[in-house]
Amino acid sequence: MDSFYNGKAVRLLAGDALLYPVGSVRERRLGNSVNNYASFNLILSDPFTPDVEGYIPRCVSQDIISMLEMFKRVNESASARKAEKQAAIFSYIYHSVVEAASDRENTHVKLTKQYLLSHLAEDIRLEQVAEEVHLAPNYLCAVFKKNTGKTVMQYLAEQRIDLAKRLILTQQEELYKISELCGFSDYNHFSHTFKKVSGVSPIFYRKIKK
Repeated sequence: MDSFYNGKAVRLLAGDALLYPVGSVRERRLGNSVNNYASFNLILSDPFTPDVEGYIPRCVSQDIISMLEMFKRVNESASARKAEKQAAIFSYIYHSVVEAASDRENTHVKLTKQYLLSHLAEDIRLEQVAEEVHLAPNYLCAVFKKNTGKTVMQYLAEQRIDLAKRLILTQQEELYKISELCGFSDYNHFSHTFKKVSGVSPIFYRKIKK
């Protein structure tokens, strides 16, 4: 099946997936052949920042197919909690796809992500990360951006904010303390980054999630 993702033609084969983030331009080209595929749109209540997007080859397992069938049944149901069920199923499918994609991810990118996630609370410098994965800083930046669509520092900021969200929901610590636990030495920088990544301030996020 041929699709277009942001102006680029993509030939989908059995087991492939396309994840369109908000704002993408998409189109499916109709043909004479029979195609079996699943397609759905979902609006989530919480801000969602995907780790992978676009064309993801060979990532759809039988387990994911079963979850897609469950999603279809929920969508056709009259359940009062349909939206919540759909969000939960989508989360499972999405993270399964991410795992499949990461298994084929560039080794240096995978090592970089692992290092960043293991040191979120620490002061992290790009040169330090590059040394850990045995690449020159400029080359690491190029490889990481090519494979993820994000810079190393953008990815780090998003992961720190994801951690902050979890801590805000589960801990009673003051926000300045949470910012420190997430690797921010300056609260104003934390607040600015939080709003940039999630669309709301940490104060407002705590308020609406109570």
